[in-house]
Order: sequence, then structure tokens, then C-alpha cells
Amino acid sequence: MTLRNLPRRAFTLVELLVVIGIIALLISILLPALNRAPSAANTFACSTNLRSIIQGMQIYAAQNNGAIPGSAWTTAKFLYNSTGTAANNPPFNAGNCPSVTQSTDWEAPIAKVMGIKFDEDGGFPNRAARFATLRDTKVFTCPENEFLATIFNYDGMPQNLIPLGRMISYNTALAFLMQNSGLSQETTLFSTSAAPPGYSPKVNKVGQGSAKIYIADGGRYSYTTPPDADLACRCKLGGAYADQPPSDPFTRSWQRDHAAGNAVANAAVDNRIYAFRHGTKKQNVKTADAYRMNVGFFDGHVETLGDLQASNPNYWYPKGTILDVANECYPDVQTRYKLSGKITIP
Repeated sequence: MTLRNLPRRAFTLVELLVVIGIIALLISILLPALNRAPSAANTFACSTNLRSIIQGMQIYAAQNNGAIPGSAWTTAKFLYNSTGTAANNPPFNAGNCPSVTQSTDWEAPIAKVMGIKFDEDGGFPNRAARFATLRDTKVFTCPENEFLATIFNYDGMPQNLIPLGRMISYNTALAFLMQNSGLSQETTLFSTSAAPPGYSPKVNKVGQGSAKIYIADGGRYSYTTPPDADLACRCKLGGAYADQPPSDPFTRSWQRDHAAGNAVANAAVDNRIYAFRHGTKKQNVKTADAYRMNVGFFDGHVETLGDLQASNPNYWYPKGTILDVANECYPDVQTRYKLSGKITIP
């Protein structure tokens, strides 16, 4: 009998079950990795956006004597000229706010550097169009940001001018945008921080650029409610674009009350999901750094950090800032970084 003529043997039931079991095992191993693949791609795309934004910031600074865009002392200082009367020196206010949406708007000045076109006129319809256009511009949009943000302060703009849309994806570090005295309360360092003598919003004043965060994934404004936005042209407390750091219980972008070791606020939602959106999507996870976000440093590099990693206060304040730890650092931050009393930021 030749091999060609040998009778064929069918698979036994046991063999079929073994094969099915192996396939099921392979699927169980591969499926989580396949599910993570889109999120990993989004994290990479987000980090690419941040690198582009920081390059725009650096170009703006190089063209403007080192000034950091998105500050009431730099790109929005003209908004505080509220007494002009001549045609060529008009008063600036909510109804005449050209070029930027508000005093902490970093998107508009960086968009201009990038060559992105948008409505720069000062009227209410123009400001509303500018906000909506730049909010949804791809380079300013984190692909993991699927959260809608209502507007709670239209600053005089008719509500029908601004379509409902996603929250601003990225927020800047507020302490780098301020000075200790000057135009008005909302342009100065607040809380109990003491800024370094002579500090002004310039890139050569912040300290070591590779250790100072300019911009990061943000969740402004989220605290006891889902995200919303304050569009006041002369904004307070960071407006829609900037905020206190995740080390500070006063933050409304990077709120961490639900982290292990911190007092839980009355918020029904663990707000880390809004800004720290590149980690777990679950609520109230107590494992440190399970929630993650991308952060962009002044020197141009980008890192993905857990929420406690990103809460190192050294990242968020200019060199020489005096920080009152008891009032300005979450308990878990005090424990993790062995902080107490008043410290000077290196």
C-alpha cells in the first residue's frame, strides 16, 4: 500500500477541543493588546501635537524677546488698555477683543506662528468664531479628548454663536504666565506662592527648561461638575486655557481629590479621567499613577506621566518660587516628595 492510498484519519473530539482551547488562549492573550493599540496610537498623536505646540511657543518667544505666549503680560497685555479714546487707541473689552479669545489664550498666538488662519477681528461674532475654530484645530486637539464642555460664562457673547464642542485639550502652567505685581489681580501670582524677585513670563526666567512644564493634557474646568469654560476676555484663575498645577488642591484642570491619601471632594466623578486620559478609564482607581497624561516641557520634549508623577511641584513653578506646602500641595504629594513647611522651587 502506498502513502497515497493510506486511509485518512479524522481529528478526534479531544484534538479538536485542544485546538479550540489553544485558539481561545491566544485570543485572550492578544485581545487586550489589540484593544490598547488605538489608545497607544492616540497617546503618540497627542505627544506629537504637544511637540508642535511647543515649537510654536519657542518660535514666538524667539521673535518676541523671549516672551511666553498665552499670558496677560505678553500676548494679551493690550486687553488691559481699557481707557483709550482715539480711533487708533481704542478701549479693549469683551466686545472689542481682537486676536485672542482671552488673556490666557495660547492657541491664537501659536496658531499665527504656525500659519493657521482664523478670524482675528474683535467683535463678539469674531471672538466666538476664533474660539470654536482653534478649539477644533487638529494640532490643538488630543484624540483621547472626547469630553464636551459647556460654556458657563459667555462674557456678553450671544450664546448661539458658539456651538457645543469638546473641552480645550491642552492647558498651560499658570505660574509661568504671571508676575507678583502689575496690571490687575488676575495677572499676578495668587494663593500663597511668592514668585522669584524680578520674575516675568519669559523662557529664560523659568529655570531649567527640561524640568519645567509649559503645557499638558488638561481638563479645564472640572471640579464638582463636568468640564465647562469661562470665556471672559480678562479672565481670572486661568480662564479656559491655564491653571494651577496638579500638586495643588486648588487646581480645576488637574483635580486629584480622589487619589489615594487625599480628601475626596463632593464630586460624583473622579475628575482625573478628563485630563489624565491616557491611562485607566475607570473611576476611583487608587493605584498611584494609573491615570496618565502627556506633558510638554519648555525645552521641547514630551513625556507621559502618571498623575502623582506629574504632581511634582518643581515642574510647575519658576525657579526660586517660595511654596507653602501645607496650603498648596495635596497630602499624597507631600508624602511622595517629602515636602513640609515652605520650600523654594529649584
